[in-house]
Formats: sequence, structure tokens, C-alpha cells
Amino acid sequence: MMFERNAAGYLTYRNRHQNRIAQTPTHLYLLPATPLRPFVAHYTLCLGEGVSDVPQSFSPLTILPDASGCLAFTLIGDSLEGVLFGPSSRALRVNNDLGICPLRFFVEFRPGGLSAFTRMPLQNVTDCVIPLTEGEQGLDRLIQDCWRYAEDLDGFVAAADRGLCAQLREGPAFVGLLARFLAGRQESEALAAETGYSVRHLSRLFRERCGLSPKGLQRILRVNTAARLIQQPGETSLTRLAQELGYFDQAHFIHDFQAVCGVTPGAYRDGLSDFYNEPLKF
Repeated sequence: MMFERNAAGYLTYRNRHQNRIAQTPTHLYLLPATPLRPFVAHYTLCLGEGVSDVPQSFSPLTILPDASGCLAFTLIGDSLEGVLFGPSSRALRVNNDLGICPLRFFVEFRPGGLSAFTRMPLQNVTDCVIPLTEGEQGLDRLIQDCWRYAEDLDGFVAAADRGLCAQLREGPAFVGLLARFLAGRQESEALAAETGYSVRHLSRLFRERCGLSPKGLQRILRVNTAARLIQQPGETSLTRLAQELGYFDQAHFIHDFQAVCGVTPGAYRDGLSDFYNEPLKF
């Protein structure tokens, strides 16, 4: 296949379907079809363009956990190699090879979204990275076929979008339950009282469908919120931030942040370029 490339040799995305929602020097963020949006936050394309001046070596990058998981496909030769990132509860250290890798395509799930496309209990793959051929062969074949028969990059993303719509296995029940939990940041006991489920059943359900318990999911979401607020311009008081996020005191906030991200909030602020915090999932 001969996908279109620009003068610098990079693969080109034309945005023919008007689904681009954001762009950075290294990433394109693309909106999925409407039926997928409760489950898939967005697609991400990393094309290498815009980072061609980075040294041709691997530098470490820490990905903050987002409790969601994703599918990641890397172009190797003329084929895509897919891996499944399970829901994450702790920071993941990876090699930052932007500018070296010619293309990556990500399907970025919302919390619990991956369970709409697989029958695997997600607690079995929490904090795991596995070849997609071992974890979910049907999804791997779907994306490989989309790549093989597409005429350009826009057509590939559109075909993957249609294919994932056809693969949806999820009904509305758990989606609504999870949406209420995320919107209200409820404790397990309150959600159990509202739904009629026992706390034990809710915990089992969340582990199967999200990979984490309700308490674990809530913790990850709160730390992600803190990370995004720390990135904003201007000096943010950690004491005030802890209060806004509902922590008992600053010490509890720092303990939680370090347990999840591997560094203190202050160290995170001082080294933002060494971290990647998913910008569009929540």
C-alpha cells in the first residue's frame, strides 16, 4: 500500500471526515462515531511530524494511570503490530520514541469502555501490556484488515471506526451505572443504596468491567484531576488543591499522588515534560 506522504516523508491525515478534535505538535486526537463515545474517548495518531528534531535515541516517558486501557498499534514495515494496555492503576515507564517511530494509532477507552469489546474480566489485565494477538485476536484482525485494505490514513481510521461499532457487545445497564458513579463521585455505599446492589456485588462488577474497585477507580480519577490542575499556568497551592479535591489534608493528597504517579506533586510540576497525562478521557 502507498499511503500519501508529505514533502518531509510523513504520513498525511487530511481530516476528510471532520473528526479531528485536538492537535499538538506530536498528536492528532480524533472523535469516534456517536455509538462508540460512551466507550471510546478518542483515537490518537502519532505521525512523527513536528518532532523530527528530537535526538535519534529513546528517552524515558512516564504515563500517568487513567484506569481505562487502550489498544496501541505501531507501524513496523508495512504492517501494524498491536498491543493491549489493560486498565492502569499505577504509572508506566515507556521509551519515548516520537520522531523515530513512523506511526502509532491508539484506541483510547473511557473507564470501563474496553469491556464493551471483550469478554475478558478486566481485572485479569489490569496494569498489564500484552500482544493483542494473545489478548483479543478479533480486535487485532479487525484493525489489521482496516489497515490492509485502506487507500489512505483517513480511510483507515474511518474503517476502524465502523468496525468497532460492529464489535460493540455492551448494553446500557453498566454504562448508566458507571456514568452515575463518575458524575457523582459517589462512595460504594451510596451507589449500592441507590441501585439496590450490595457493596460486595458492586466491587466485583467494577473489577470485572473496569479492572478496579470503585474506590480504586475514584482514587485514579482524583489524581488525574490533580495532575491536570497542576499543569495549568500559574503557581497552584498544594494545600488549596488538596482541599478542592476533597482530601483530608495536604499530606494525604501528596501520599495518594505519589502512590499513583510515582512522584510527589511538586516533582511532577517540576518535570512535566517527562510525563504524559491523558488530556481528553474525563
